[in-house]
Amino acid sequence: MNDQSLDPFLTMRRLVTQPNPVLFDVGANIGQTALHFRSLFPDAAIHCFEPFPESYGALCSSLGSDARAATYMIALSDTPGFSRLKVNRSRATNSLLPSDHRASHYWGDDLLDTDGEITVPTQTVDAFCKEQSIEHIHVLKLDVQGAEYAVLSGAHQMLSHQAIDLIYMEMITAPTYVGQRRLHEYLALFDSCQYEFFGVYNLVHCKGRLIQTDNVMVSARFLNDYEGLEASGGGVSTTRPGAGWMTCTAG
Repeated sequence: MNDQSLDPFLTMRRLVTQPNPVLFDVGANIGQTALHFRSLFPDAAIHCFEPFPESYGALCSSLGSDARAATYMIALSDTPGFSRLKVNRSRATNSLLPSDHRASHYWGDDLLDTDGEITVPTQTVDAFCKEQSIEHIHVLKLDVQGAEYAVLSGAHQMLSHQAIDLIYMEMITAPTYVGQRRLHEYLALFDSCQYEFFGVYNLVHCKGRLIQTDNVMVSARFLNDYEGLEASGGGVSTTRPGAGWMTCTAG
C-alpha cells in the first residue's frame, strides 16, 4: 500500500493551500526539488539558491524559461559576505563546512573527499527578504550539507515573526561535517521560535545507526490554522495573530 503520508512533498502540498505560495529552495543543486515544487505548485514563486557554478549552470538549464522561478548563485548562511565552499568528490556533498574524517565510515569512500575550495558570496534569509520585499515564505527547503543551522540563524527575524510557515530540511545525525549542529541544538532553536515537528521522512540508516532524516517543521501559528481547518473541514483560514508576538533566539 502506498501511504502518501510518507511522502514529504505530498505532505507539503496538503499543508500549503495558498494559490501562489513563495517557496525557497536553498541548496538547489541542479534543480530537482525546484522542478518537483513546480509540478505541485504551478503558480508558486520559487527562489533557488545554489553557490557552486557548475551546479548553478545545470539549475538554470533545468528551469529553462520558467518565469516564476528565480535563481541566485549565492549561499544562504548566518552572515552576509563571502565564505569558502568545500568542493567534494561528489558535488552533491559540497558544503561550507569541512568534511569530518569519520564521514566515510557512514557514507562510503571518496564521496566527501575534498578536491578544493572556492570563494562564494553569502547572504542571510532576513537580508535577502528585506532586499526583495518578501514578507512571507510559505516553504523554506534546506539541503546545505550540515550547514542548515547557519541558514536558520540567518532567518532570525523571519522565524521570530512566524513569517515562515513550513521548513523542510535535511538533518544529518552522524558525524559527516566538522561543525555540524546536533539534534538537540535544532530542537532548542525550533522550540524557542515555537516551531514544531510535523513529520519525519526518508530515514537513512548505516550499521544500525540513524544517520540522516528529512523533516517538516511548522510554525505554531500555521499549525493552529491547519488543525482548525482539519477539525472544521472548512476553507483556508486568512486570519492570523499580529506579527512580533513571540521572541526567537537563534545563533
